[in-house]
Amino acid sequence: MTLEASVVRLSDIIAYIGRDIEDAIIVGTIKREDVPAKITKTIGNTNAQIVNNLILDVIKNSIDKPYLKFSDDVFESLIDLKAWNYEHIYNSKEARKNYDILKKSFGDLYEIYLSKLEGKDKNDKSQESDRNLLDFAKDRIDEYKQKTDIKRIVIDYIAGQTDKFFLKECETYLSGFKLE
Repeated sequence: MTLEASVVRLSDIIAYIGRDIEDAIIVGTIKREDVPAKITKTIGNTNAQIVNNLILDVIKNSIDKPYLKFSDDVFESLIDLKAWNYEHIYNSKEARKNYDILKKSFGDLYEIYLSKLEGKDKNDKSQESDRNLLDFAKDRIDEYKQKTDIKRIVIDYIAGQTDKFFLKECETYLSGFKLE
């Protein structure tokens, strides 16, 4: 992995690891005191503390090195927190209750978007959403100076959506869409 790719990967982990705890607390999946003290003692128990401590640690331990590095205790706590998040947040009953609905919705939106880009879908449920999709597709085709595979464009468009935007799109395009 290049140094640039390492920065992106670490930034992604740093951005979501504590944020997911905050979101899980908000929806009632966990309580702050559920996170093991061994982890919170090292890297903190709020998103702000976790982000700050991880960033400061990786900077301090990467100076004058041709690679990025956390201190051993922070790295161990990060790995433990990631595993803990998987067990108590990502794979929780609360997180999985809408899995089948969302899985189907991804496929349904994919088909709708693909039809729109292929010019087969003339049903304009949302002109703003259609413009977003068409602008995204045009930018990708222009960027590569060739006809980019439309299927790849649709996949990239969905992959780049925030949760909030995806749910709005489901409500716009999928009749009867509702999460439990």
